[in-house]
Amino acid sequence: MPAYLDTLNKILSLGTIGLQVLCVVLLIVFFFFPRENGIRVFFKQYAFLISFLLALSGTALSLFYSDFIGFPACELCWIYRIFLYPQVILLGMSLYRRDRSILDYSIVLMILGVITNVYHVYIENGGESSLPCASPTAVNQVSCATRYVYEYGYITIPVMALTVSVLILLLLINYKHLTRKLNV
Repeated sequence: MPAYLDTLNKILSLGTIGLQVLCVVLLIVFFFFPRENGIRVFFKQYAFLISFLLALSGTALSLFYSDFIGFPACELCWIYRIFLYPQVILLGMSLYRRDRSILDYSIVLMILGVITNVYHVYIENGGESSLPCASPTAVNQVSCATRYVYEYGYITIPVMALTVSVLILLLLINYKHLTRKLNV
């Protein structure tokens, strides 16, 4: 493994914690503040840009870890990639064309991504699964329970992916909710 990998993992883990704090702040603002408050309007205005950057970063980092560092992707990682990778194209086209008609498709993809990641985190933390890749002794398969990154006692690659998915989902739902309420 490259010498810089430990530093990169720590930086990405701190970024993940920052994104988790942002998710909590957004949830508090969604449920306990008026609909048209400044924070929600700000995140509505930049929802597609931030979501695109998160999807692009998640895609680039997943390819970096698997193709350059050499961490093989397990079956659940591949399933999650099915939901994340198209987001780069959908959100990028939405930004370029200023067309928000992909909103519902992106929300559905992120809901499926969140479900996949919650299940992956469950397996990674010792949960039982019927998937063949869930076993640490699986033959010719990468175990879904293997932790290639483990920082600060809970940050792993599936936790990073879950955080990105939840944040994109929150941003898109906020956009949809405010667009419907404000008729913009």
